[in-house]
Amino acid sequence: MSSPSGEAPAIDIDRVRASMPSAGRMAYFDTAAASVPARETVERVTTYLRQTAELGPYDPAFRKEVYRRVEAVRQAAAAFLNAAPAEVAFVKNTTEGISIVAQGIAWKPGDEVVITNFENLSNIVPWRRLARYGVTVRVVEAGEDCLVHPEALAAALTPKTRLFAFSHIPNATGAIQPAAELCRLAREHGVLSLVCAAESLGMLPTDVRAIGCDFLAACGRKALRAIEGSGLLYVREALIGEIEPCLVGWWNGSYDMATGQYGLVPTARRFEAGCPIVPAILSLEAALEDAARIGVAAIEARVRMLTRHVIGRLAAIPGFALYGPPNLADRIGIVPFNIRGIDPQAIVLRLGAEGVIIEAGHFMAGAIMQRYGIEQMARVSVHYFNTEAEIDRAAALISAMTQQH
Repeated sequence: MSSPSGEAPAIDIDRVRASMPSAGRMAYFDTAAASVPARETVERVTTYLRQTAELGPYDPAFRKEVYRRVEAVRQAAAAFLNAAPAEVAFVKNTTEGISIVAQGIAWKPGDEVVITNFENLSNIVPWRRLARYGVTVRVVEAGEDCLVHPEALAAALTPKTRLFAFSHIPNATGAIQPAAELCRLAREHGVLSLVCAAESLGMLPTDVRAIGCDFLAACGRKALRAIEGSGLLYVREALIGEIEPCLVGWWNGSYDMATGQYGLVPTARRFEAGCPIVPAILSLEAALEDAARIGVAAIEARVRMLTRHVIGRLAAIPGFALYGPPNLADRIGIVPFNIRGIDPQAIVLRLGAEGVIIEAGHFMAGAIMQRYGIEQMARVSVHYFNTEAEIDRAAALISAMTQQH
């Protein structure tokens, strides 16, 4: 929803922070790893768990209602992605979603997969593992601006390329990739596309029709603010029957005792085997409601503003080095940096002692570390619930560390 001026409506930040027991007690800047769920989201989960203790998980009326809600969440998730409910599967995390696609395609020796040089482990290993089928992985390099340019992708695609996989927002740069343009180019070359939306779902509009991807995998625990163990996999309807599920059994399969024939659910639910992880799915229910109420456009606008504020405050600190796109319009949420002469882990520990949570490491992104000639970096990752005052406090603590060296 937009305001009359066409700008994203302002977020009621007081209402948002009132739903966070940690607000005012700590400043949390690690949404890129896992965000802080709202109190109402946690209560949605604990209410269900309490009901299982009071009623029994398989009380007939209760279980019928639970399964109805599971399918209602699927419909809500589909609407959020502008997909059909039949195209959406629940997964535990992005890694599982990517792996379902990687292991489900009928590969042939000589096939190629193209990935980018800024992917993390979960969008590298599933493709590298296909070497046992004779599949080759090619890497397209991002430009100096940390963006994959269409001409670079076009040069990497060959007649043997089956699929192109990339992160919408890499976890070590925060660079917003031109997803729709890259997927369109892949499609023009007859190549399937998979978008890793681990960092973007809930922070940027994620319309699978507009993006034009064939697959999209995302977790719920990051920008969407669901709990750990929640996630979504989108598979374009025409491709569902071409992807062989990794796991089969109850929930996604059927068996005819008379004929000995088995069958699979014809929708994306075929990628969900066994009892659904109901607590995680119900956390998605609450998180999707929150994101829809606040509006992803408003979330994006506020996170962009906070990202600029972080960079502006840290840039004033002597020895500050920023990684990722130099153009602030090309980045969101994630601010990777180092301070000359100070171990990034020391920054994490010092801020943590003051109730300010950031992270440091290599973030499973070795190519990015090599590009900048570093072994690790500190990372501040903001979300809409953060405030300028929290950022100012974090910057002041880091600045004080430089005065002690």
